[in-house]
Amino acid sequence: MEGLPDAAVFATRLKNTLIQYHSIEDDKWRVAKKMKDVTIWRKPSEEFNGYLFKAQGVIDDIVNSVIDHIRPGPCRLDWDSLMTSMDILEHFEENCCVMRYTTAGQLWNVISPREFVDFSYTVGYEEGLLSCGNDIKTLYFLFICFKYLSFLGWMFL
Repeated sequence: MEGLPDAAVFATRLKNTLIQYHSIEDDKWRVAKKMKDVTIWRKPSEEFNGYLFKAQGVIDDIVNSVIDHIRPGPCRLDWDSLMTSMDILEHFEENCCVMRYTTAGQLWNVISPREFVDFSYTVGYEEGLLSCGNDIKTLYFLFICFKYLSFLGWMFL
């Protein structure tokens, strides 16, 4: 894929960044939204103009089913109503790929449909998973940590 650094080097960099974000002390995060089963926190990024987000919630389902809905693939289109198309451009390993997706317009197309190209990466960490989508152009990070709760549950951290 043109313009993409070596996938192994990029994946290692993402893994280290995810672990760094996961290690940020709880008191540095501010609650952005709290619902019955999910809490979302945010904190200003020190690397880019925007926020880091983390979410925590409980999902009562089979582990592989949950992961299949988070990773790029056809299951993502089942629940993400803003995503109108998605293609895997290149698969490097089971845990990383480059994907292109399009989002729907919002507010009567005041916010127009947009296309993104992301490097998607998921890694096992501390009996759970860290996952992120990294925009290849702007290098922003959105990460989610999944922590195994029970035989049928995952917790987003």
